Amino acid sequence: MPKLKSHHLSMGTDRGKTRSKNLPPLLRECWNKLNRAFMHRVKTIGLTPDQYTALRWIHEFPKGKISQTNLAELMSTDSNNIAGLMRRMEKLKLIWRETNLMDKRKKNIFTTLFGTSQFTKGKSIADNLENEVLSCLNPKEKTHFLILLSQLAKEINSQRKELAR
Repeated sequence: MPKLKSHHLSMGTDRGKTRSKNLPPLLRECWNKLNRAFMHRVKTIGLTPDQYTALRWIHEFPKGKISQTNLAELMSTDSNNIAGLMRRMEKLKLIWRETNLMDKRKKNIFTTLFGTSQFTKGKSIADNLENEVLSCLNPKEKTHFLILLSQLAKEINSQRKELAR
C-alpha cells in the first residue's frame, strides 16, 4: 500500500495557528481522515466502510450468533439503518439472513463465501492502514495508545448507557 501523503493525516494549521487540542475536534479530525483513507482503499475491492465493519463484526461472533439487533448496537446505529445495510449486502451476495428459531422477530446474519473472501481482503487493507497510521509510534507507545483509546471507548459507552436509562 502506498504511504498516505502527509496532508491526509496531519493536523495542519489554521491561519498559522495550531488547531484546538480539545478531544472532540481531535477525534473527529482523526476519524474523518482515517475513514476517508480507508473508504478510498476498500472501495478498490467493492466494499464501503460500513459493509466492511458489518463483515468484521459478523466474523467476530460464532457462526449464526449475531443478529441484526446485535449488529445495530455494535455499529452504534438503529434497526432501520442496519436493515437497509443488510438488504444491500444480501444483494451483493456478501451475507444471508435467517429467522432466529428461538425468537422469530430476530434475524441471524451469516457471511457467504464471497463475503468471507471480501472480508479477508478488507482486513488486509485495514491492517495495512492501521500499521501505516500508527507507524509514528514505537511498539510500546502503540500498545499504550490503543489501551487508552479502549478505556475511553468503554467510558463513553458506559456513559451512553447511563444516559439511556
